[in-house]
Amino acid sequence: MTHPPLTPPREAAFAGNATHPLDVEEADRSADEALSLELGTTTRPEIDDYTLQLKGQIAVFAEALRDGGGVEARGSWLEADQLLAGGPADGVLVFSAWNYVRDLARLLRKLVAEYRKQLEHKNPTLPPRTPLADLGALTASRQTYLVPSGLAPKQKPMPADSEHGRP
Repeated sequence: MTHPPLTPPREAAFAGNATHPLDVEEADRSADEALSLELGTTTRPEIDDYTLQLKGQIAVFAEALRDGGGVEARGSWLEADQLLAGGPADGVLVFSAWNYVRDLARLLRKLVAEYRKQLEHKNPTLPPRTPLADLGALTASRQTYLVPSGLAPKQKPMPADSEHGRP
């Protein structure tokens, strides 16, 4: 007979990273759906389902930010930890559960935005600075101009200043 682990619920949520993949698009979609829930038309079991889903995604993104971030990421991780620890009990009113799922969705949006920013800093789309041009290759290519026909242009050399009577 096995016994359930003695970890508090918020630590169990952070430990459950294997059940939720780190999918930015799915997290955005979940947060949008949770924020679109209306109080009068949404049942308590639907709210509870969204609560569990968002808690798992928040735990995954908070851990990813904590592992790769600085002070701002640590603050977000602490905020996630506090929100996961302070969830409503099972017997609370639907309004409290609805409000809590909206708080979770807003936090998930914030975590996803920070995660995207963290990814951009690790993998910038452009190089940090442009490579220097090889000046030797540029001057060699500009010395002779070939006409599209392939013949060299007929140019007179520029007269020296002494030929025009200038010293």
